[in-house]
This record gives sequence, C-alpha cells and structure tokens, in this order.
Amino acid sequence: MIRELTLSGVTAFLHEAHLDFAAGMNVIVGGNDTGKSHLMRLVYALCRWMERSPHRDFPERWAEENRLRRYILHSFAAQQLSSLVSRHSVGGEAQVHASFSGSKVPPGSADVDFLFNTHKDDGVFISTMPQRFLQERTLFIPSRDILTLYPCYVQVGKRYPDLLDGATWDLCRALESDPAKEAPPESMRRVLKLIRTLVQGKMQRGGASRFTLQRGKEEPMEMSLIAEGFKRVGTLALLIENASLRAGDTLFWDEPEMNLNTAQLPLLCGIMLGLCEAGVQMIITTHSLFLLRELMIHLNRGSYSQLSRRFIGLHAGTGLFGSVQVQQGQSADDLGPLESLQAEMEQADRYLSMPTIASHAD
Repeated sequence: MIRELTLSGVTAFLHEAHLDFAAGMNVIVGGNDTGKSHLMRLVYALCRWMERSPHRDFPERWAEENRLRRYILHSFAAQQLSSLVSRHSVGGEAQVHASFSGSKVPPGSADVDFLFNTHKDDGVFISTMPQRFLQERTLFIPSRDILTLYPCYVQVGKRYPDLLDGATWDLCRALESDPAKEAPPESMRRVLKLIRTLVQGKMQRGGASRFTLQRGKEEPMEMSLIAEGFKRVGTLALLIENASLRAGDTLFWDEPEMNLNTAQLPLLCGIMLGLCEAGVQMIITTHSLFLLRELMIHLNRGSYSQLSRRFIGLHAGTGLFGSVQVQQGQSADDLGPLESLQAEMEQADRYLSMPTIASHAD
C-alpha cells in the first residue's frame, strides 16, 4: 500500500506537494486541470513497480531505473519522461519520494527517491532504493468501459502493447484469469452480493473472450446492451471472483460514479467501503458532491466508522507559474472551497431561491 508521496516539478505540481494516504478509503477531489489523473497514474505506476518477485531481493539499481521508467511511461502512455516535467520547473527537474508498506514489509523499508529531467538522456535516477519490495497487487479501473471492447483490447495489447496505456492492459490481463478454485472470503462475498444487487444480476465470462450479464433465468445479455455504469461496477465482481483483487491489494478507480444515477450511489459507497473492510486500499477520484457527502455519511456510521480515510483536495494554482495546491484531512470539510463542488452548491442555492420554488416551500 502507498503511504506517502512527495513530488515537485511533475506536470501540474510545480512546487513541492506532500500527500498522505490511508490504508482504507482515499478520495481525491479537484477541478479539471488540477492533476487528478496525473496523480493517479503516477501513484499507480509506482505501486506496479513495487510489485516484485520475492526471489529477487537485491536488484541492480540501473535495472530498476529502467523498469521504473517503463512503468511511468506506460502508465501515462507517454513517449518521453521530459513531457511529464513541469514547464517552469527549476532546472527542468522532477523529484519524487514515495513510501510503501505491505505484508512483511514494515513502514520505512520500502521507500524510494528518484528524479527525472529534461536534459539527461530521458532516464530515471534513483537515489534511495527500497530495502524490500511488495507482494500485493495493484489494479486500476479507468473511466471508460473495458468489458465491451475487451476482445479488441486483448488483441491490440498482445500485438502492439505500446498502443495501450499500462493500466488498461494490466486490467485486461487480470480479467483474463480463470475463476478461482476456492470461494472468496466472507468479506468479499458481501461485496459481491452488493454488486449483484446494483447491476441486477451476475457478470459472467463467456466464449470468445466476451462477457455477459445473467439476470435470473433470462438469456445472458451481451455487454453492448448493458448500462455503462453497471459494466464498470461489474468489472469489480469479475476481479474478485478470479482472485485478482484480494486483501492487501490497492485498487484505483477513476470517477466510480460515472454513468450511475444518484439513487445508486449509496449502494456504490457500500461496495467501495466493503472492499476497504475486506482489506483493500481504495484510491478514487470524483467530481460528485453527492458521492462525497454520501461517503461521509457512510463513514460516520456502523462498522465503517472504524475505517481509515483520507480526503485530498487539489486546488488550481494562481498566477503565471501557479502550482497545484494540496489540502487534505480526515473529512471532506478539510478540503477547503473546491471550484468543482462550489458550483453544485451555488446552483442549489439559485434553484431554491427561484420564486416558484420558494412559493411552493412556503
């Protein structure tokens, strides 16, 4: 699991920014052009790089620098590392520090410091190597549907892997796994039940690398006929059932509320927090004020109140060389006024102040 991240000179993060992550629920909120996606993809690349075979405890630094470079480029689908350096970075340099922990990997033993810049052979230069690597897995559910075009993604990924971003290709390979021989633990079975309630059926893998949705005794429905939001949530069920997602793993989910109506978001919160209770570290981004508030409601009742949580707000910089500013805390109230959320609240105030609405209220 990712514990801490400090970065400077990386895309929108011109000046140094420090972020803390919880072992449970992590929510990243910010408007467009505040670096949410860049932050998610950088952390994802680092988590993937930290996944190592236990048989290679003493890797060569130069080999790890090359491997880390490949993961970062593949995650961003970029051609050069220099394109990820902030345009106004001092010396054209980007610096990153990250700290991880996992099974048999205590905090402090899995730290890494590295830099890359615009004028040194486009390479990664590691100054602090981890003493240990992790055995846990990392997965990323993107904002677009994967299940419908899964056969196409697989063919492209196998023939032309550089055409797919790393997160999409990694997810396709995880979905390719056969169902696990053993049933998932009880905590995961509860999550599966919630997913089947939301999508109103069970996701299944059929022939020709295609997926279907089985609802009762009806004929299986092809993915092209299923609502977009249901397909993204259903992807979770497939990952749980083939044991690609387990306790200790980290799951990134870009805008999980996309293409779901607000009536379904309370159940979505139960699914995500249920995964946290099962031992999964969740890192999500959102634009939805409703989802943010619903998460706060869930996190303040029942067993969910014991979950660790972290809310991270990204604020666009001001001025010619403005850098994204980070505010974070245990509650959504710690994020400060975020433009993307303020617009929703202001619209609600304007709507309620309309003469016809006000008269009905009276």
